[in-house]
Amino acid sequence: MKRRLCIFASWLLAASTPLLADVLSVQPANPTETVGQTFTLSVDISATSDLYGYQFDLGFDPTVLEATSVAEGSFLGTGGPTIFIPGTIDNIGGSITANADILDGALSGVSGAGDLLDVTFQALATGSSPVQVFNVIALDSFGMGLDVATSGSTVTVVPATVPEPGAWLLLGSESALLLAFCLRRRVRRQ
Repeated sequence: MKRRLCIFASWLLAASTPLLADVLSVQPANPTETVGQTFTLSVDISATSDLYGYQFDLGFDPTVLEATSVAEGSFLGTGGPTIFIPGTIDNIGGSITANADILDGALSGVSGAGDLLDVTFQALATGSSPVQVFNVIALDSFGMGLDVATSGSTVTVVPATVPEPGAWLLLGSESALLLAFCLRRRVRRQ
């Protein structure tokens, strides 16, 4: 009897726990950038229903990346006017905190998938930096919390390549050397 009661209680608990349908993911998932290059990552949501507002933080390795700006994505605005807060960039600690966006007014939340936020970075040094989403709060139009899973990105930064001199440049160097040699011989004869 105890065993049946435990099984029923666990079934009841599982049935009352919402499934994690919403996923916040940093895209692209595994980009490769070059030292000195500026690039943008987006934080996207998939499979959401009635998203009215959100807040989250981002973390990154400040020895490899430098965040330069945060911009609102297009997804939440499809439901109406929004109030967007781009968050605070901390390039010493490697975080962007209190990124938030909320629909403005008595509106229904948005459903589906899309871009919530875009962050522009500059690649500082070779290496690898995870870009993670944490401290997520997502609300529906009734002010109820939505369950959200997260998926980060790993940015690989490679050294800038120095182009090899073209054949015309080498030919020009050889011609200059030949000219200098001829002029030197001419000066000696005089």
